[in-house]
Amino acid sequence: MSIRAVRNNNPGNIVADGDKWQGLTPRGMMTPEQAAEAHFCVFATPAYGFRALAKIFITYNRVDRVDTLRQAIKRFAPPSENDTDAYIRAVCNYTGNGPDDHFGFRSAPNLQALCKAVAIHECGGWFFSQSDLAEGVSRALAG
Repeated sequence: MSIRAVRNNNPGNIVADGDKWQGLTPRGMMTPEQAAEAHFCVFATPAYGFRALAKIFITYNRVDRVDTLRQAIKRFAPPSENDTDAYIRAVCNYTGNGPDDHFGFRSAPNLQALCKAVAIHECGGWFFSQSDLAEGVSRALAG
């Protein structure tokens, strides 16, 4: 059995809610497993998936003034769908930040650490490349 986030190049298991993310795979180009996926985005490459994940956190910070990991993860992984407290602990343990510490969401190293922590939590391990992570975060910060 394959891991959904890896199969879909979607390290954050971003829900398909009509957003027009860069790098979404057209339905006609998906594998049968991907095409059967109606709930989550399917990206052409993991870098596009990391770009979208980083853009989500950048937007939380810019638009909603989210500036801590607790605020970000509560928004990204709400208690109605996740064990949010466990998610926050896992992300904080990985990044080395406290849940209520100010977090620089526009810093490439911080965003990479956050996106990697989310991918590890979503997948149960690290199944992507550091270069895809770095490329995705760089694209997100560029616009």
